[in-house]
Amino acid sequence: MRPDLPFADETRERLAAAVAALGLELCHIDWRSGARRGVLTLTIDREGGVTLDDCEAASRAAEQVLDAGDPIEKAYSLEVASPGLDRPLWTLADCAKFIGKRVTVRLLRKVDGAGNLKGTLEKVDGDVLTVLDEDQRRRYTVRFDDVKLARLVPEL
Repeated sequence: MRPDLPFADETRERLAAAVAALGLELCHIDWRSGARRGVLTLTIDREGGVTLDDCEAASRAAEQVLDAGDPIEKAYSLEVASPGLDRPLWTLADCAKFIGKRVTVRLLRKVDGAGNLKGTLEKVDGDVLTVLDEDQRRRYTVRFDDVKLARLVPEL
């Protein structure tokens, strides 16, 4: 069990499978524990984006998984959401999926004098990202562990 989730990896895998059966990807799970209630947020996506109907269907499928195993000991609310146009890149696999897209990257510590990057995600090599800055003059290579937050830049 990851310390930030109130259930074991097996439940996460069952949730991912239930969502995948609907043609959706389970991108991220977030747990916020309040004094009385927790909030479990499942972020889902698919090529072309998700609809409200997708969120409702994923919520029903997740409820069945969670009710069957009853893995969360305290009262909680379940939320299902889209990652949005400025989708966070939570994992290296997310980054690899969006090579060639514009991103913003906030770093935990400066790299070559920069704490924030905005440019094209050119490459993912192991745990290292290469970002070509907006002016296309400078390439930054950063370890994924040094990334505080990476997001897609919406293309409007």
